[in-house]
Amino acid sequence: MIGVLLAGGRGKRLRPMTDHIPKPMVPLLNRPLLDYNLNVFKVNEIRRVIMTICYKKEMIKQYAGSGKESGMNIQYIEEITPLGTAGSLFASSDLLEETVAILSGDALTNVPLRDVYAFHRAKKARVTIVTAPSERPEQFGVCLADREGRLLSILEKPDEPRLLTNQVSTGIYLIESSLFSDYEFIGEVDFARDVFPLLLSNGEPVFVYETNAYWQDVGTMRQYSLAEKRLKRGIPGITVLKQFYPLSSSFSAPFFHEKIQHAALADSYSPILKKQAGIYDEKVLL
Repeated sequence: MIGVLLAGGRGKRLRPMTDHIPKPMVPLLNRPLLDYNLNVFKVNEIRRVIMTICYKKEMIKQYAGSGKESGMNIQYIEEITPLGTAGSLFASSDLLEETVAILSGDALTNVPLRDVYAFHRAKKARVTIVTAPSERPEQFGVCLADREGRLLSILEKPDEPRLLTNQVSTGIYLIESSLFSDYEFIGEVDFARDVFPLLLSNGEPVFVYETNAYWQDVGTMRQYSLAEKRLKRGIPGITVLKQFYPLSSSFSAPFFHEKIQHAALADSYSPILKKQAGIYDEKVLL
């Protein structure tokens, strides 16, 4: 497998932090989120990784480099303007020579990509979407599958409150490389909005892998605070990386003022009070 890390997003929901640094460089316990994501590939024996980068991309390149020091081979697809989750991959299909494991750069996870790959191969899938159950599925891409795990529909942030499933896309995909040359997409392209619906209409074998691994979106200030708290407590399967990251001291708690304090307060509510106040945790599986 080739690993692909989608690391080009602007990270507007993590401002003011991302006014200064790109989203993958956000510090979590003295290491950037980027290191935790790369470690997912490493523990699953995926050494070749391609990163799609755009916003403040030089900072990412300067930090990660070629990956040689960490035993990896890192390449970059540099976007001049944002091309969505899929646009730059379709434009660079010649780099994708085998099954591609795609990981979103704004999540903390220990998903077992080798197990997903075994499922993917057994189903003879062209695409496998990793899903997790969510208390608020309407905030994500909802994936309805049949008993065999074949995807029937994907609804991105649906309005309909009565959903038939609470399984949501984690933004983690396994995709056969031939897909990027067989289909022609140009410009800004999104997997959930553009690619997957077309594959379903063409009868392509798209499957859903329901994970029990830990997965947490780190895309907002509150979710960022929760991620740090849970890392401090310890998350099975996620190693807290010890090397000091200089930017950690630049974005300590006082930097966030009331935003970070509100996030901490929200996490202290009981489940009943959270429901009454309209506060919900993102889906995390221990």
